[in-house]
Order: sequence, then structure tokens, then C-alpha cells
Amino acid sequence: MSKGIAMGRIDWRLHALSGAALLFLALLPRFWGSGYALRLLTLVFMWIALSGCWNLMSGYTGYIDFGPVAYFGIGCYTTAILMTRCGIPFCASIPMSALAAASIALPIGAATLRLRGAYFAIATFAFAEAMKQILLEMDRLLGIDSFGGSHGITLPLGPTNLFFYYSMFAAALATMGVTLWVEYSKFGYALRAIRQAEDTAEITGINTRAIKIRAYGTSAFLLGGIGGIYAYWITYITPQDVFSVHITVHMVIMTLLGGMGTLFGPVVGAFFLTIVEETLWARFIYAYMVLIGAIILAIVMFMPQGIMGTLKSLSRHARS
Repeated sequence: MSKGIAMGRIDWRLHALSGAALLFLALLPRFWGSGYALRLLTLVFMWIALSGCWNLMSGYTGYIDFGPVAYFGIGCYTTAILMTRCGIPFCASIPMSALAAASIALPIGAATLRLRGAYFAIATFAFAEAMKQILLEMDRLLGIDSFGGSHGITLPLGPTNLFFYYSMFAAALATMGVTLWVEYSKFGYALRAIRQAEDTAEITGINTRAIKIRAYGTSAFLLGGIGGIYAYWITYITPQDVFSVHITVHMVIMTLLGGMGTLFGPVVGAFFLTIVEETLWARFIYAYMVLIGAIILAIVMFMPQGIMGTLKSLSRHARS
């Protein structure tokens, strides 16, 4: 049996298992629908989607982005303003929030993606912090009352937990669907070529700058939509919360734990870290952060390729 055929069978089995898991999650609320369980799974889906967006840009290109929370926050505020100030329904606000985030991301990406390494990371981090300050001071500078300043914006109460369960589930599916397309498309091959040797990729005729901007804009589009769902779910947002660097840190850690540049890495990392955080917080309220830090440190030290990367390496070693 050739190695290609064996790999194809493994991929087919993995995709079949994923399909069964998705069907199980879609039907789960019909049989197990307690309020806490639904909210916990909704949170897991949100982190799968967010870390998937970060993986889409940084995992496949190798450009470490420390500012994705800016587009998440822009999505939150766009939905909040459209719903509370303009009376636009939630379903119409989500695509508009995604477009708003992408339209800001394209010029920002065009400017910052000229940089590489730590310079790009610092530039994106500075942009996210600048967006937070702009939202905090916008009303005072313009003499208006639209963004709420440090007091934030209160949205109308949303429907049931089940509505947000399926909304975040759809967001996670959309992110995974885009990542799956990237995994097997020419666009994805170009992204991986940039990660491995950008100068060589450019010499072979790949328009690396255009490819990077496209990936950056796609990631921002998805982040804006997820932010809009989150704002309606939480019903109260402030710049300090939705532009918090902790959200970016969570995206990075979850993707690193699961495995950068892989389809299922963000899924595994987000599910693992969210469940571990909830479990330890309930049992060790004063020491859970120390325990989480120790677990993350152990995984990074002993599985530097992440959980999925380590499993793939073990699988290749077992077949050889």
C-alpha cells in the first residue's frame, strides 16, 4: 500500500469522525440542554472560532499577529451601534459588522504586512491598543453620545441560550470551513510557502504581499462577525473588555496548544483549555491560574508542535 493511499484513508476517517462529532453537537441540545451546559459549549464554540481566525493568518503564514482583538472589538461595537442607535436587526448587523472589520483590516494589513517578525507583532498590538483608546475617547472628542466611552453600550436582551448556542456553532463551522478550504487550495499552499521561505516564494512568482493581505482580511471578516454575536450574547460591552489583550493571548495559547497551521489544532486547543479552565476554577478558585500556567508550560515543553502536531508525528513514527 502506498503512503499516499494510507494518508488518504486516514484523512477520510478523520473527516468522517469530524462529521459525526458535528452531527452530535448539532443534536445535543435536544437531549442535554441545561443552561450551564449550553453556555459552556457556546463559550467553547466561540474560542474555536476565534483561535481558528488567528490560526488562519498566523498559523499558515508564520506572521505572529498580536492585534486580532481589534477586529473582534470592531465587530462588537458595530453590532451594538447598529442595533441600539439605528434599530437594525441582529441578523442584518452581523454581516455589516464583518464587512466593517474587513474594510478596516485591508488598509491596516497593507501597511503592517510590509513588516516582518517582531516588528509586525508590535505594529498589530499597537493598532489594537489604539482602537481601544479611540473608542474610549471618541464621544468626548466629537461631542456625541454614540460609543458610550468607558461606560460602554448596553444591548437589548437576546433570545434563549439555544439561539446563541447555534449562532456560535455556526461561527465555529464557518471558520473551520474556511480553514478546510485553505488547507487544500492553492491559496493555502501559497500561505505555507510564505511561512517556510517567503523570499523564495516571491522569486517563484507568488504575489506574497497580496496573499498575506487576503489572509489578514479574511481573518478580520470572520472576527467581526464573531464579535457581533458575542456582543448580543453578553448584552453589555466596554472598550476595556472587548479590546482586551487577554482575548488575543487566549487565541494564541489555544492555537499553540492544539497546533499551529493545522485544521483541528484550534479546535483541540480551545476545547481543552476552556474545559480545563472551567474545571480548575470551580475546584481551586485561588490557585487555578497557577495550575493552568503549569499545564500550558508542560505542554509547550514536551509537545512543542502542539497536541495535533505531536499526534501526527507519533502516527508517522508508528507507520515507519
